[in-house]
Amino acid sequence: MVGRPTPLAPTRPAGRSLRTRLMLWSSLVQAALLLLLVTLFYLGARTLVHQQATEQLRSLADQTARSLGNSLRSAEITGDMLLSPLGRQAFDAIQLDGLLRAAVVADPNVDGATVIIEPDRVAGLPDGYACNDMLHDGSVHQSCSGQLGFDTHQRSWYRDALRASGPWWSAPYTNPQAEGRLFITYSNPLRLAGELLPAGLVSVDVPLARLQQDLGELPRSVGLRATLLGPDHRVVLSSVPEIEPGMSLQQYLQLRPDLAPLFDLRRPLLQPERGLEHRGSDGTRFLSRVAPLQQPGWQVVLSADRALLLADLRRVAHWAIGLGLLGVAVWLLLVRRHALRLLQPMEALTAAARRFSAGQFHEPLPVPRHDDEVGEMARSFESARRSILQQMDTIARMASARERTESEMRIAHGIQQGMLAPPPRLQADGFQLRSAALLVPAREVGGDFQHIAQLDRTTLCFVIGDVSGNGVPAALFMTRVLTVLEASMLRHRHPPTILAEAGRHIAERNQACMFATVLCGVVDVASGRFELASAGHESPLLRQADGRVRVQAMHSGPALGISADAGYPCARGLLAPGDYLLAYTDGISEAQCPRQRWFGLEGLREVLAAEPDDRRVCARVVDTLHAFCEGAGNPDDLALVSVGRQALAAPLRLRAAATPDGLAYLLQRLVAGLHGMHLDSTRIGLARLIVEELGTNAMAYQRVVSDVTLDVLATLDEDGLALDVRDDGQAFDPTVAPVPDLDEAMERRAIGGWGLHLVRSLSDHIEYCRRDGSNHVHLLLLPPAARTE
Repeated sequence: MVGRPTPLAPTRPAGRSLRTRLMLWSSLVQAALLLLLVTLFYLGARTLVHQQATEQLRSLADQTARSLGNSLRSAEITGDMLLSPLGRQAFDAIQLDGLLRAAVVADPNVDGATVIIEPDRVAGLPDGYACNDMLHDGSVHQSCSGQLGFDTHQRSWYRDALRASGPWWSAPYTNPQAEGRLFITYSNPLRLAGELLPAGLVSVDVPLARLQQDLGELPRSVGLRATLLGPDHRVVLSSVPEIEPGMSLQQYLQLRPDLAPLFDLRRPLLQPERGLEHRGSDGTRFLSRVAPLQQPGWQVVLSADRALLLADLRRVAHWAIGLGLLGVAVWLLLVRRHALRLLQPMEALTAAARRFSAGQFHEPLPVPRHDDEVGEMARSFESARRSILQQMDTIARMASARERTESEMRIAHGIQQGMLAPPPRLQADGFQLRSAALLVPAREVGGDFQHIAQLDRTTLCFVIGDVSGNGVPAALFMTRVLTVLEASMLRHRHPPTILAEAGRHIAERNQACMFATVLCGVVDVASGRFELASAGHESPLLRQADGRVRVQAMHSGPALGISADAGYPCARGLLAPGDYLLAYTDGISEAQCPRQRWFGLEGLREVLAAEPDDRRVCARVVDTLHAFCEGAGNPDDLALVSVGRQALAAPLRLRAAATPDGLAYLLQRLVAGLHGMHLDSTRIGLARLIVEELGTNAMAYQRVVSDVTLDVLATLDEDGLALDVRDDGQAFDPTVAPVPDLDEAMERRAIGGWGLHLVRSLSDHIEYCRRDGSNHVHLLLLPPAARTE
């Protein structure tokens, strides 16, 4: 009978266990949690009081807004009462005088009223009507004028009021007729039935002292600050002495920057439903609220001293904090007696662990004498420290060696890329020979290479090759092969001779038995004839202008470095305009990707069939291969060389008189000539528009000079379409003409300047000079692909 396994005895007595002691003192932590709960209850009460203060401030703000709104509404009703009989045209001067006096006396919020009717607008009042009643010392004083004889400020106010689409409140102003008191005015244009323009206006004057009474009713015990903002975003009234009526919103925020979060700075409008807790410039903390009046655009900002709102709670908080601190002090005194003996080993180990985590592994860790978890942990840390020191020493030696190797490989990569000469471009007899090359090693350096050289004015020679192996040995052997080939290219003009001579030199002192496959070609730009010779290399692809792609038929000789007496057959062919040759290494055609698929020759042919540009085909092949391999990188070194032959378009020269008929004839010939150059329709349209605008401008500035002639020279090459426009009219530089204000309203924009702005915007490059009494403008329109980039 198998018995139960005997449980393992503890490694140390239970009384010495750190776990036992921690469990013992956890009871004291429970007492601390009670203090935490008391604190949380206090914080909850503080939050509740704060919410109540916020709600109280919101109620005060809404109440103040209603009180101020009622005062303003009373003035609006008085103004509408004066306007009502005027709209029906049922009045005379005596009735108007009575209405004015009644309006001023009846409404306690209004100290003045004005009615203005322009002459010859209302039957019965051919001279118009303009009277103002002002309440002063309990009596009404009336002043009238038969004609509208306002000063500058009054005329401006009157025009602004008439242009308003509806009722309009003015900014605060000082009324000299009322002993300099501050007023705001409610104005309403008088619009007669069937007429668009106002016939006059009605306005009532509200003294700011009346609105100040509404602010004076606010309680002072919480340090309230109130500010009234009008619909034009200016201060109308404030209980703060330094904030004066008439201040703009920006000036107000300069004095009270702590209120800026209440505003949307992109639009000078208050956010009325938002509250804000902030600190003033004097350090006082405020609780602010914004309330809208019933009148659109009017706002009242109310700020209360947060300290006064929470004064009672602060007193309670001080007592609570004092009692809490006393309890904590008693608890600390009880804990301190046993904490030192319990935590001293832990503190020493913690300090040593900090040095350990900071990388100071050379200082030994103190091992306490206690036979508990702390002592076991310290011994384990010390053992790990010695092991880490040994591993760090090994890693440092390996990292230093690797850094030297990587640095040398980066230098080698730079040297290898620097050996590649820039592809030349040849032109002769109306044709252009363009070449492009690309070398992408699988590692920092590789064994693939390419080189393109210009033998003479019309002949180009290129070589591309692949050295056996890879890495540094292949790169070193590649350097020797490329140097020998360059020397042979300088002495000979035929590919078989170049390869034969290079093969003899490379076979000498080839103790490593390495070899290189090479393709050599010579192309003549004038005739398009080319010669090719291969030393074990892949045959190039010929991409014709019609999109057909074929492998250039040719026979191959042995690779360079195998035999010193080998001969190489010569293959010949013709590059028609628009054709190009693409030579490549086997890293492209034999690329095998993670899914065990081969890129192959067919994949390469598909790329060439879709790419007519010999300058971009090398990069497109590499990008397609990388996409095919799904980001796995180059499986092998890659090298490509493309040589294309293009026919150069003959320059188009046009001349016509600077007249409407001459310009129309010139534009017709320009479009026909550019179509003959096989230019894309986009640039044809741009060229026609640019020449038309420049010709129109020349005709506009030939008022003094007669018989002005326009000359246009259009040249097309791979850099784009160049336009040279000349006229012998007056001197005028279109590049410095002022730019029209595109943000101005259409009816306010200045006439002219749009055509020249359009020319500058459509051209990729523009230059102007005055030479030999003529204006010369040179413009460049890039190809569509370059404009997109």
